[in-house]
Amino acid sequence: MSIGRTYRDGAFEYLDAVSGRVVHRLTNYRGHSNHPYFTDPCWLDKGKAFVFISDRDGHSNLYRYDFPDAYKSGGIITQLTDLSGANYENERVFDHRPQGAYSAANKRYYYWWQNILYELNLDTLDSRIVFQADPKKILGIHANTSADGRYICNAMRDRIESDEAELEYPYFKFPELHPGQPRTQIIRVEVATGKMDVIHEDDRFITHVNHSPTLPDILTFCHEGPWNLVKQRIWGLNIANGSVWKIRSQEDDGIAIGHEYWFTDGLHVGYHGMPRDRSKGENLHVYGYATWDNATHFETQFPFHSTHFAGNDADLIVGDGTPALPTGAHWSVTSQPYIQLFRKEQNTYNGPKLLAVHRCTFNHQHSHCHPRFSPDRSHVLFVSDATGYANIYTVPVGDFDALPSINTER
Repeated sequence: MSIGRTYRDGAFEYLDAVSGRVVHRLTNYRGHSNHPYFTDPCWLDKGKAFVFISDRDGHSNLYRYDFPDAYKSGGIITQLTDLSGANYENERVFDHRPQGAYSAANKRYYYWWQNILYELNLDTLDSRIVFQADPKKILGIHANTSADGRYICNAMRDRIESDEAELEYPYFKFPELHPGQPRTQIIRVEVATGKMDVIHEDDRFITHVNHSPTLPDILTFCHEGPWNLVKQRIWGLNIANGSVWKIRSQEDDGIAIGHEYWFTDGLHVGYHGMPRDRSKGENLHVYGYATWDNATHFETQFPFHSTHFAGNDADLIVGDGTPALPTGAHWSVTSQPYIQLFRKEQNTYNGPKLLAVHRCTFNHQHSHCHPRFSPDRSHVLFVSDATGYANIYTVPVGDFDALPSINTER
C-alpha cells in the first residue's frame, strides 16, 4: 500500500432493467468504495476525474478516479493517501473513514484525519499539515474551503458521549448528542497560516458546516438531531463578522427539513422535508430552496419520498428514493430504490422519472446512494452496495421525457 499506486478495477456496464439506460460501474474491489458526501466538492478537471474513498489492503484511503476516453477500457485509479487507524468525527456516522473536499480556488484537496487538517497537492501527491486541533475535541468531517480558498470552517465540540462498548451503526450516538447539547464551536482556519479563530459557539449539536461556493464570507450550518425534534435546522453565518440568521424559518409551520445543500451559484440553498407529525401527512413531502439571505424562497409539495435530493440548480434535481428492502429475489413493494429525476416547470416539478434502479441498502454512510450530478449535468454519479460491497456507478441523464415515470401511489 503506497501513495501513487495505481489500480484498474476493470470496465463493466449493463442496461438498467427499467429505464434502459446504460449504467457503468467504475469501481470493483473487495472493499467498499464511495464518493464523498454529496455536499462536498469532489470533481476535478471539469468532471474528467473525481476523488473518492476506498477500503483497500485493509485501510481506508483517498483515491482519484480518471475517466478513460472510452468506458470499455476502465478508468485509472490512483492512491492519494496512506492512512491507518480510525477517525472519530462529530456525527459518528462516517464509519471512521476519510472524507474531505476539493477546493477549486486552491486546486488542492483538504481533509481531516484524527483532528489534523491536511492539504493534498493532487499533482505531486505531497501533503502538508494546515492545522492540528486539540486531541480531546471532536471535529466535523467536512473540509470545503471558502469561495476564495482562504478559510476552512468546521464544527468542533466537547466530547459528551459515553465510552462504553457498544455496537456501532449509523446515528447510534444521536440519542446522546441531540439532547446532550454539547458546547460546539464553529472554527475558522486560515489555510495559508493555520491560524484558528472561533467565530460562533453554542450549546447545540452542530454539524454540516458548508461554505457557499461563490460568496467568500457566507456559510451554512445546521442544528443536528432527529428532524422532527430540531426547532430550526438551517442557519447562515457570516465568517467575517460572526452574524447568524435562520434560513427557511421553521416557526409554526409543522414541517421538519434537512439535507441542505448549496446550488452551484452559491446563492441558493436546497433542502427537503416532511411533516413533523407524520400522522398528519404520511405521503406529504416538500422540496424547496431559498437564497442565503431569505430574499427569495420557493417550496412545493412532492407526492413521493426521497432520502436525499441534490442538484446543480433548481431546474433539474435528482433523488435516491428509498433503501432496497429485499424479499426473496425482489425488493419489497414498499421499497422503491430508484435514482429519480425531477424537472422544474413553472411552480412545480415534473416527475419523478426513473433513471436507474440502484438497489442500495443505505446501511452505512459508505453505502448511502447520495446521487450527484457531474459538473455539466450530463451524468449522475451514485453509490450502491447491490453486489455486496459498495461501489461507484455513473449513468447518463439523457432525454428526461423518454424516461419511465414512477408510480407515486404508495
